[in-house]
Amino acid sequence: MSATNYSVTHNLRESRFEVDLPGEPAVLIYMIRADLIILMHTEVPPEFEGRGIAAMMAKAVLEFARDNGFKVRTFCSYTTKFIERHKEYQDLLG
Repeated sequence: MSATNYSVTHNLRESRFEVDLPGEPAVLIYMIRADLIILMHTEVPPEFEGRGIAAMMAKAVLEFARDNGFKVRTFCSYTTKFIERHKEYQDLLG
């Protein structure tokens, strides 16, 4: 099953973006401090890795940051590499 069969939900209360999966969700956890969104951790259950789910969540959080005027700082190795590979998001780094 490809990533197009999944949808990303923004769980504001838990400060994370999620993809509902059988068993446990995939998550991208963040914190907001003033005008900065800090990307802390991305996790996809092993049996769902390689399907583009983490990329979907990364795009969702980065578009959320752009739409809401946040700069981005990342402490998550996945999102750090994602931004390096996707130049269109590098202007968000702060």
